[in-house]
Amino acid sequence: MSAARPQARLGPAVLFAALALVLLGLVRVVEVKDGAKRHLLLLTPWDRGVVEFTNSVTGRPVRMEFRLGRAFQDFVAYTDPETEAYYTEGTYAWNQLLRREARRRLSYCSEVGLFLQLGTRWFGAQGGCLEVLLLWPP
Repeated sequence: MSAARPQARLGPAVLFAALALVLLGLVRVVEVKDGAKRHLLLLTPWDRGVVEFTNSVTGRPVRMEFRLGRAFQDFVAYTDPETEAYYTEGTYAWNQLLRREARRRLSYCSEVGLFLQLGTRWFGAQGGCLEVLLLWPP
């Protein structure tokens, strides 16, 4: 009977380890650097990211949305045709190219001002930069 007991304990331990691995797969740890300040966020794959800024050349707003998968991915940009042409010189479809991007680090700078949303948290910068790092999953 003593040999059966360790096997009985092994079942719950394996179940607990499997559950912990699943939960770790659902967590996104993101660091936002705002000048000298650092912010750590716990997010999920269902959370979204948004960056909003004004293009300093055209004076028009730009909004970029993305998903938090194993990287910042599935980017989509919203702006007017003139501002899109400023970025692409009219030579390619911007959103088709952006959708293929997958990055673990984002950096946005603006003299005019920018806003970043991750999940429900908002960050802003004017005359500076925001850097975003996906720390987990590796």
